Amino acid sequence: MKVSKTRLIGLTLGFLKYNVVQYVVGFPEDIDKIIRKKVESRRFRIKDIDQLKTVDDVFNQYTIDALRELMNRHIVDEVYGPVAQGKEAKVIWAKAPDGNDIALKIFYTTTAQFIKGRYKYLLGDPRFAGIKISNTRKLIEYWCKKEFSNLSDAYNAGVRVPRPIAFNKNILVMEFVNYDGYSGIPAPLIKDSPPEDPERAYLTIIKYIERAFILGEIIHADLSEFNIVNTGNELVIIDWGSAVKTSHPNAVEFLMRDIENINRYFGKELNVDVVNSKALLNVLLRRYDHRRSVVESEDGWLIIDGKVLLDDLGYQ
Repeated sequence: MKVSKTRLIGLTLGFLKYNVVQYVVGFPEDIDKIIRKKVESRRFRIKDIDQLKTVDDVFNQYTIDALRELMNRHIVDEVYGPVAQGKEAKVIWAKAPDGNDIALKIFYTTTAQFIKGRYKYLLGDPRFAGIKISNTRKLIEYWCKKEFSNLSDAYNAGVRVPRPIAFNKNILVMEFVNYDGYSGIPAPLIKDSPPEDPERAYLTIIKYIERAFILGEIIHADLSEFNIVNTGNELVIIDWGSAVKTSHPNAVEFLMRDIENINRYFGKELNVDVVNSKALLNVLLRRYDHRRSVVESEDGWLIIDGKVLLDDLGYQ
């Protein structure tokens, strides 16, 4: 479902914490020009990066040092304002040296209460076996590294996720997923902007779950309407920090939870005729066991033993 242009301006400038009353009546012809003008005072180059400490409390000295290194490596060029904030991190709109929008997911270093509650995702992951977490910052660095690795696995499996770019200490650099091509405007969650074609959207997410599971050998483990965004043209799955490999001891439990969450949202909220959760889980597990010979259909479904997932489910 498309977001109206008037609401779009409100969302955009609201993210940047500016008054939008003067823009509600009419729709400016050049949204990008308006945004650039409004955020100019929050735009920094490497020579004055230390000023970030006075603008946003997420930029402590530890984070600024990490950001400076990313700038020296020519990964980040300019930093704008925050566009999203959660329990574990704040997402900052920035620019790469080529002028493209990028997102900086900056994990908080002042508290690890939220992340400590996710030890089971990190310590049960064979990729991090033997790691001794000695302090809060080291824990956060591992969590940042884990999300970058998870994003990479999903992205390489053909799942539509923010393209991972780099990470350093507590900063994850990735593609900025914008709304309908508008610079600096983050795509809304599907809970706030449901897809125009719910059934097609549901099948797309099921397809992504299978691609991640079979090709990427990874499970999101926290999938719901709160971490799928709608760009107006496609759905993108975000927030892969909790994702686990298929070898994780709780992998099947997490996969079932993802399926149930997706079925609940699309079934109850959008009235889609969803497949049975347990049946879908069992078919995915069986197809995983036969993943040695996988080819793809023209529309991206995996063909295993001559069938796509929907054929195995008897989905009409």
